[in-house]
Amino acid sequence: MPLDKEIYFCIKYYLYIIYLLYGWGKLVSSIQVQQGAKITPVPFEAGETLLSALRRAGYSIPAACGGKGRCGKCRVKVNGVPRLACKTKAQDGDWIDLPETMRGVILTDTLTLPKAQAGRSGLGAAVDLGTTTVALRLFDRADGKLLAQAQDWNAQAPYGADVISRIQHTMEASDGLGELSRCIRAQTETLLGQTLSAAGRKTDEVKELIIAGNTVMQHLFDGREVASIARAPFQPETLFEDGTGELLSGIPVQFAPCVAGYVGGDITAGLLADGLFVQPELRLFLDIGTNGEMALGNESGALCCAVASGPAFEGAGISCGMPGITGAVSHVSYDRGFLCDIVGGGEAKGICGSGLVDLVAVLLERGVIDESGRLLPPQDAPEDMRRYLTEDGRGNGVFHLTKAVSLTARDVRNLQLAKAAVAGGIRVLLEQRGVTADDIASVELAGGFGNYLSPESAVRIGMLPRACLSKIKPLGNAALAGASMLALDGENWRKLAEIPEKCRYLELSGRDDFSRAFTDSLTF
Repeated sequence: MPLDKEIYFCIKYYLYIIYLLYGWGKLVSSIQVQQGAKITPVPFEAGETLLSALRRAGYSIPAACGGKGRCGKCRVKVNGVPRLACKTKAQDGDWIDLPETMRGVILTDTLTLPKAQAGRSGLGAAVDLGTTTVALRLFDRADGKLLAQAQDWNAQAPYGADVISRIQHTMEASDGLGELSRCIRAQTETLLGQTLSAAGRKTDEVKELIIAGNTVMQHLFDGREVASIARAPFQPETLFEDGTGELLSGIPVQFAPCVAGYVGGDITAGLLADGLFVQPELRLFLDIGTNGEMALGNESGALCCAVASGPAFEGAGISCGMPGITGAVSHVSYDRGFLCDIVGGGEAKGICGSGLVDLVAVLLERGVIDESGRLLPPQDAPEDMRRYLTEDGRGNGVFHLTKAVSLTARDVRNLQLAKAAVAGGIRVLLEQRGVTADDIASVELAGGFGNYLSPESAVRIGMLPRACLSKIKPLGNAALAGASMLALDGENWRKLAEIPEKCRYLELSGRDDFSRAFTDSLTF
């Protein structure tokens, strides 16, 4: 071998060895992750938290607070000891136990859909892009047949339970916006692939992908900046008036138009499906979740607003809270003892939003919680309730529903704040319209929380007006219904485009009437 070739070979060989040593030095440290019967080594970088390492490896770890150490939802077992993944540095050889993926009920039921527009071909996909869940329906545009549907928990959940946490991530992480955008686009592609596979169809047959989501979620999907939505005057980069977005796997993407920073395409699509603007009767449309969006109107137009109800209705910010998945207490009643409905059956592992509202309503009736919201300690509670109570050391009670589910004074306070925001928003809409709750013909609840919410409990805690008790009805997934209508009939785009023009948006932050209504609504 000539000398120059030998030197070249030696240099190349030693560079390769150095590369291997460098790579080995970065990847030699790993944790062992056990989920069910499967054990997987997960490498990590020096100083990396467990939450970050697990997230990079593709595990979906709840982090409602965005990894700030406040919510306690990212707790995992590290060598058999519970630890917060967001605050625990990964150590070589650590053994991490994760629960198996839990299933829950993701709402895909909708209102009755119209027939397909004649003369169309190919496939259309409709997407409800929720903060908590994502649901996709695949239609044959020629005959309107629903071919398949798929749904999952929003893959962005590890970055925060609410849109504010996700906005903060885009501002604080070096590639936060790109990270969240890639995450949700990849998940949507996966769901679309699942429906195509189930229907035996191909990607090139899909002519359009129609997305109805809140303003922040639509921005994140399209890779648009969202920081301006988090600060006054809460102006988004776009309201998606033209509806066009970036292609997804070569498929044209269309967005439902938004009204404002916190009244998005999911609401306009829901109002389209609900037909709020085609009836003379005054109706109240509510989509209650981490944000509570609402519209009060009829064929003449509507007033709309949004309130920051917080994540309590999604089970976040609650000591034993969880989404409506396997093991969640979804309903509570009392008949000579406490009765619980548990998602999936079996033992209770936590409580979701509808169960929380029920529980507080029952405890108000049983005298365990007073009108101010104080959770009474055992000595102050009715005698038949004392066996369920302990004291927290600060003069407040702790109510134990099951071995795994308890309610604290802080939980009650978080629910008070959430329900007061909703009740306050409704009151402002009524006052601005110059009507009372008696004038409302129906209260229509959109979304998963509204679908499972007990009207009696919602009225008992003061979230919804008592005068409307007999008028409350669930709509199912109204956003998905509206997106489906757009996929089935292109003429519905014209109707949808008129909705933002018929809505007068009230920005509640800084309004004295909302501050008064909110304060008045805090008590039970």
